[in-house]
Amino acid sequence: MVILSSFCASGRPRRSRLPCAVRSRRSSSTDRSGHGRDLTATEAPMKRTSRMTICLGAALLGATAALAQEELLLTDVQIVDVAAGTVTPGQDLLIHNGTIAELGENLAAPEGAEVFDAMGAFAIPGLWDMHVHVFSSPTEPDTAFDMYLLNGVTGIRDMGGLLSLEEQRRIAAQVEDGTRRGPRVIPSGAWVDAPPGSWPGMYLAATPGEARSRVREIAALGWPAVKSYSMLASGTYRALAAEAEAIGLPLVGHIPEAVTLGEAIAAGQNGMEHWGRVTMACSTAEAELVAIVQEALASADPRSALIAAMQGHNARVLETWDEALCRDTMSAMAGAGLAVSPTLVVADFYVGARPGPDALRMRVLTPEVRAAWEQSDFRLEAITDEICAIADQSIALDHRTFLMAHEAGVPILASTDASYANPWIFHGFSLLDELDRYVEIGLTPQEALYTATVAPPVFLELLDQDGTLASGRRADIVLLAANPFEGLATLREPVAVIAKGRLIDREALDAMTETLVGQGG
Repeated sequence: MVILSSFCASGRPRRSRLPCAVRSRRSSSTDRSGHGRDLTATEAPMKRTSRMTICLGAALLGATAALAQEELLLTDVQIVDVAAGTVTPGQDLLIHNGTIAELGENLAAPEGAEVFDAMGAFAIPGLWDMHVHVFSSPTEPDTAFDMYLLNGVTGIRDMGGLLSLEEQRRIAAQVEDGTRRGPRVIPSGAWVDAPPGSWPGMYLAATPGEARSRVREIAALGWPAVKSYSMLASGTYRALAAEAEAIGLPLVGHIPEAVTLGEAIAAGQNGMEHWGRVTMACSTAEAELVAIVQEALASADPRSALIAAMQGHNARVLETWDEALCRDTMSAMAGAGLAVSPTLVVADFYVGARPGPDALRMRVLTPEVRAAWEQSDFRLEAITDEICAIADQSIALDHRTFLMAHEAGVPILASTDASYANPWIFHGFSLLDELDRYVEIGLTPQEALYTATVAPPVFLELLDQDGTLASGRRADIVLLAANPFEGLATLREPVAVIAKGRLIDREALDAMTETLVGQGG
């Protein structure tokens, strides 16, 4: 849904409409008996992001030696290889200083090591959410970090917030050195937009020259990527992309509304956020819709004009979506290695899907967050009755397009847009919803897990993670009671979570939950 995904976490508050009084109709598909398939050879290669590796090495890996950790031996573990689709039972796994040191049968416990009997639990790499905004308020990590760990999410990529890069790095370093409990944090929110900007704290660029300057400024500060945003003009965007490539920074983010998806591929975009522009690229009217947007952006109030201009996009895409064009588009995306962070669960916000007040995800929210989420939201202002009337059709078309992209080998990065600034998209909990959505659309549980375990560290080119549990890899692990290849429901209540070698068993996870619920009142 184009209009629904383009302005998440953007704009200024206004009195707004209620959400559409509809629910997305998710097709209930059965397991296609594909678990156990070797995915290593079928996934399209992702573009190289060498600058990402360099920056992360400097910003995060150097902090890992700050606090020595005791050794941990996990016994009687079933090792799940998500890429290969295999399960190896009867294994022991030794962790030293946050890193997997050895795997094998009947390993001897080093003197002084903590020993945890997994009793046959299934071990998978920790999950990633590749699009969050955990720094949208200064205190958000205080509760959000535990919400991630409760759901087995041990890595997040933050795509933009209100805290400075210096403060984000400070918090990320605390996680690395063990002084703060939480998931690994990859700050990637150096977002660049056209004036006046869609969100506070953005880098602004009105001309190609300003775009090149912003990229150099971002690189000098040490950001690991540049994030493009919705209102950039075509020429400004091309300059942004060219300068990022020249410097060696990956370009991720929104495909600007004044740019076709084909133009973004040609410009070298490495990763794109949200799904609506993929579906729109399968429309024979894409160029027409982009031209309408270009005219709107030339107005005196470009943000309001853009939102108004886009209100007819969903209907036009439904009328002009073309399967043959879509297959060509997916082939081009896969060939370029353009990775997509779909954030399909964002549609729930717009169609009015809400958990009940007794749901755990609601009870762990602070009273302040719950109260804020009950207020009217400016983004719903753009949702007309006409858009509501076709919401189910638009979501179904997104899902059809998503399955085509997966089958074509387009890299998918599990993602949610979770933030306290994005009502009803929950830290941690929504990532499991997103994975369930992928299975409902037609992926196998193994394929869905791949998007949250293997694809993210491969895309980020992390030095110590690649989505496998092997010697030398970072010890971010989730222990499960059942084989996840047979269904993802087991993710909902992990036996234990290991975050950089630190064990959080079921008792500790329950205690964390009780604390959050207590804070939620």
